[in-house]
Amino acid sequence: MKKVSRALKRHVSDILRDEISDPRIEFVTITRVEVQKDLRAAKIFYAVFDEEVDKEEIRKGLKSAESFVRAELAKRIAMKFTPKISFRKDIKKKRDQLVEDILKVIEKERSDDGQ
Repeated sequence: MKKVSRALKRHVSDILRDEISDPRIEFVTITRVEVQKDLRAAKIFYAVFDEEVDKEEIRKGLKSAESFVRAELAKRIAMKFTPKISFRKDIKKKRDQLVEDILKVIEKERSDDGQ
């Protein structure tokens, strides 16, 4: 499962970067892929690190690219079934960043109190 997830992540990233010229998705980074045990479906998680872009337009761009990306995956990866893909915004990445930011604030407050 991990091997398939890594391969899908790499290939989807390449396809979005090299094969699709939709400006709505140029700021998208694929963060992780979760594949069902039967390999028939995959959730592709993405993050956008530019806060000024329209998140809804990105979602629409990725939705419109799903069938093309799946067809390209079928050409690139030798699998019995090409998984049905769906793009999901990776809120875990944002949550991890928030926790990291909070820990930095706490650390700074502690060092300021010690001075």
